[in-house]
Amino acid sequence: MDVYRKQIRAFRRKFGREMRPDDPFFFDPNMPTPQFRDPGQAYQAIELLVEIMAESGVASELIYAFKATGGLFPSDSLAFTADQDAEWNAAIYEYREKLDRTRKQ
Repeated sequence: MDVYRKQIRAFRRKFGREMRPDDPFFFDPNMPTPQFRDPGQAYQAIELLVEIMAESGVASELIYAFKATGGLFPSDSLAFTADQDAEWNAAIYEYREKLDRTRKQ
């Protein structure tokens, strides 16, 4: 949760107000108004989310799938497409296979 708090504080410092629901959590710090980061910075945003997930106790296989799919994560409010569901499940399977191989060594 420390990473989350740091991001919220950075937003307040930069824009002088509380973050609203429609504001990007991973905002571009070089812009005068809250805007999403450049797609080239997506990797940094994913790594920050991974830190937040790990600190929050999210299961390792879910973090692995999140990274492997480039940021997909199941949600009650946003259903996966069939392709996204297949990609997510393949990543979970891959994680479990790697874990099994590691345990057998």
